[in-house]
Amino acid sequence: MAANTRQVLIDSLISEFPDLRAELEASAGLLSAEMGTFALFTQQAKESGDLGTYERCLTLADRLFDQADAALAGAFRTSYLEHLEFEGSVGRAAWKLVPPRLQAVWNQLAAENRRLMALPQKHGQLQRGPQERGPQGQGPQAPRRDARKKRPPRRGRRR
Repeated sequence: MAANTRQVLIDSLISEFPDLRAELEASAGLLSAEMGTFALFTQQAKESGDLGTYERCLTLADRLFDQADAALAGAFRTSYLEHLEFEGSVGRAAWKLVPPRLQAVWNQLAAENRRLMALPQKHGQLQRGPQERGPQGQGPQAPRRDARKKRPPRRGRRR
């Protein structure tokens, strides 16, 4: 069986959810934008209480993710699953609708994000404030020197 690609994703989304066609076509062929459109559509279905559409989204995502090529699998991780939230009044019910494979990947991503957020700062490393950064926050800025050097006061008579 051939791996699912970006084109399979687009064809499947338009077939299953025709109302997404215009937004997908406006994405200029960017997989992350197309996947973001799908994630937003999925999240909005959950938030509006349309759990039937939400479940259809997750079923499609699971089916495509199962045989996804590397690019599509990466987009599912970073542009779809990481953006699904399970808080609020329907959060628990929504989580129960997530297929086990996607639950496992979501849990893996959440654990990785928690680990990254908890990384300690290296010993002796100083946190630079915005005043110590160069233009547009690019690295440290060298100290400025005044163009006019201050001269010591003259001694003796003045001319």
